[in-house]
Amino acid sequence: MTNEEKTRRYRALVEECLKAQRFEEAITFYRQLIDLNPGDDSYRLGLAWAYHDSGRAEQAIACFEQIFEKELRGRIFTGFAFDELVRIFKENRNYERLVDVCERAVAAQPEDIALLGELGDAYLKAGRPGDAVRIFKEMTAMEPDASAFLCSLGQARIMNRDFAGGEAAYRRATAIDPAEAGSFLGRMAHVYLHAGQMEKAEEAFRQGLTEREGDPMLLMGLGDVLIQQGKLSEGSAVYERIMELDPNAAGVYLNRLGHTLARARYHLEAVGVFKRAIALDAQNPFYHIALSESYQSLGNAEAAAEALRQAQRINK
Repeated sequence: MTNEEKTRRYRALVEECLKAQRFEEAITFYRQLIDLNPGDDSYRLGLAWAYHDSGRAEQAIACFEQIFEKELRGRIFTGFAFDELVRIFKENRNYERLVDVCERAVAAQPEDIALLGELGDAYLKAGRPGDAVRIFKEMTAMEPDASAFLCSLGQARIMNRDFAGGEAAYRRATAIDPAEAGSFLGRMAHVYLHAGQMEKAEEAFRQGLTEREGDPMLLMGLGDVLIQQGKLSEGSAVYERIMELDPNAAGVYLNRLGHTLARARYHLEAVGVFKRAIALDAQNPFYHIALSESYQSLGNAEAAAEALRQAQRINK
């Protein structure tokens, strides 16, 4: 049997094993294919996926790393293995290894702005906002009219506690793309939330609403941050405004308001809100479950059990 005939045979066996989720057998056949076709990285890529799907993450990473090293040496950076390594490290929150693989890719392709963006994002995830600022500044120098890069720079600066510099970057983005001003300001507000700056987040949401009056996402963000600051009446009033604008989705908004109150440990108020949601849609089991959890937090075990029974009846 020739190598070509053996290759066809092993490929058929691999496909059969993968369909049946017999990954260990597929791994064996992929190794045979690699021995027969040492220059064809598609089989090594398949082997990596078979390792991954069988739960052998480190073996999968080792295969992707081998392909990645070849990508780095190539005249054209294909990035197939790089993309998989980035995805795996992000999924596993392994940010040190994510930074390492991104740094190696940028070292090989320093002018690739997409790779720079991945590196900047990796630095943020790894808790290195100062390094992210450096990368995003480089990107904005390369493409000064790219509002998305300015937003990334603004995020990095805020996470690096340079609030004035962060806001300046977002303002430059809104000047370049004024139609997206409300969206950019909303993103800035969420970055401030992540940085623990509630008052600044509130102000950013309010500024965004001057650009996009009545935007439900901005209104919900504002309502949430008000409640997180203990401004219950103001936050609840914002949600009432949302429901006036979109009464058909009132139950959905009440559910979110209730969960926001519960996360802020205002369980008594949350109970009242979940009851309103149930009055609008008594057949939604999630409203009853949420009500049960707030009752439980209040120490009312009897009411919590009854709300849970209601949810179970609906699910039957």
